Amino acid sequence: MAQERAGFILLTLAALLAVAYLATGSGLPVEYPGTVALKASGILLLAVYAARQNAFLLALALAFSAIGDAMLALQPVRMTLGIGAFGMAHILYAWIFLRVVRARGLRGLPGYVLVATIAIFGIAMLLWLQPGMGELRVPATIYNGIILIMAAIAVLSKARWLAVVGALLFVGSDSLIALDLFKDIDPAWRAPAVWISYVTAQFCLTLGLIRERP
Repeated sequence: MAQERAGFILLTLAALLAVAYLATGSGLPVEYPGTVALKASGILLLAVYAARQNAFLLALALAFSAIGDAMLALQPVRMTLGIGAFGMAHILYAWIFLRVVRARGLRGLPGYVLVATIAIFGIAMLLWLQPGMGELRVPATIYNGIILIMAAIAVLSKARWLAVVGALLFVGSDSLIALDLFKDIDPAWRAPAVWISYVTAQFCLTLGLIRERP
């Protein structure tokens, strides 16, 4: 009971911190570098939650994600370090999904259809965005490959659909970031949509994978 209560508190605090960071875009008075700590803190609490559940690979993936959040919130932005940190997170997520595949096998036709969709979307986005990547062309292309492989393994696995949705939301969130970085497309709704889809993805991955320890 105490373990469950502590987990509920960690998840609630993580959600509240994520909402607080979202509110900084609407005037919540948090000054730099407090915004850096605020951005990373919610995901760090998810990492603590996962570690308390003995899901250490998941905790490590979340910790790398929090590092990536911090790198992207710094002024000036440490883009290459942020890409590297998130790339490591996705490698760990892919590893967890691979363990599910080894334990339970493949999802079958729905998984193959989703993999084909992910591949077509990823290749099309990469070809469209590459002319604007500049000096980030190599790290961004490698990262694109890593996250697409992670998502492909996720949809092929028999992991809980909550975790699969989390992987797909991560692809969507990063695609919105890429539109701003490489195409200079930045409507007013993009930034909050990025954060909401990203945080939702991390919660879905955490709650969906927390017991995937074959």
